[in-house]
Amino acid sequence: MAELVNSISFQDNYLIWLLAEADSDQSIHIKRVVEAPLPFVISYENLTKPAAALEIANRLTSLASRNGMTTENVRFLLPARFGLVKKVLLDQYVPEAVHEQIIHSELSETLVSPLDDYLIYTPQYSRENNFLEERLVVAFRKKLFALFRDVAANAKMSLTQINLNTFALDALFRRLYPNMLGETMLANFTEHGVEVTLSAQSNFLNYAFKPYTKSLQKIDELDDQQLTDYFVAMVDDIQRPGSVDFPLYSISQIYLFGTHLREKLVDALQSENLPTTRILNPMEVNDWQIILNEKNLEDELYRFIEPLANAIM
Repeated sequence: MAELVNSISFQDNYLIWLLAEADSDQSIHIKRVVEAPLPFVISYENLTKPAAALEIANRLTSLASRNGMTTENVRFLLPARFGLVKKVLLDQYVPEAVHEQIIHSELSETLVSPLDDYLIYTPQYSRENNFLEERLVVAFRKKLFALFRDVAANAKMSLTQINLNTFALDALFRRLYPNMLGETMLANFTEHGVEVTLSAQSNFLNYAFKPYTKSLQKIDELDDQQLTDYFVAMVDDIQRPGSVDFPLYSISQIYLFGTHLREKLVDALQSENLPTTRILNPMEVNDWQIILNEKNLEDELYRFIEPLANAIM
């Protein structure tokens, strides 16, 4: 039976609301896409203000009324940089009973607030790294989680999920390309930097946010050559950070997408000495059926990959 999903993805000062009907495991009907600025820039300081949840809720209520959106089966998608996604190395000979203690100890050295302020979970993930076991841990502020639940309540929405974008993007990629070999970089171009998700055929690998500049300049303040130089250096740094003897990753292909991706930049990157680089376009996947009510969306579907991923995960 078809399931109607309201997928709302948030960025720093912007949201995209995608209304879709999932007909089967490999078919989705995108009925409507709405884009809008948020009433303020999302930051921990702004989100802790008393009226923050109500202001965002009022914006969502207004968008729903003007665009005929429903408020049932709502899924929120948040940038992974709103939380912490971290790899922890464990000695394979250390007993499982003390793994949690080691993980919490490493988090305590990284997080700026006490552990009790965070929701902490360890997704199913394990990878060998020089005779050590890599484990993945995610930390998300409880107040931030509670705030977005309050947003949904104030907007009278039936909220079913709150997800982090990197895991939704990883899941989408492996569903679209289940037989893709090697390691893949998913590069999501946002206003202030690229959110990188590293994915393999069988597992999520890692996440990183890479600002365009140290001063967090906006992408509109940089030309294509500056962005090209930044991107080439960023890919190299992810594969060989610092002075490591062997590359941490061996990226075979790069997929580009995001609200701030420039098509001219794609051409520039494809001429560089990079792994195979292309726009992520689900419409080109033969095994999937993606129906668009608005035909003009086809050429810009790469801008809406985040809410699409959240709708089908």
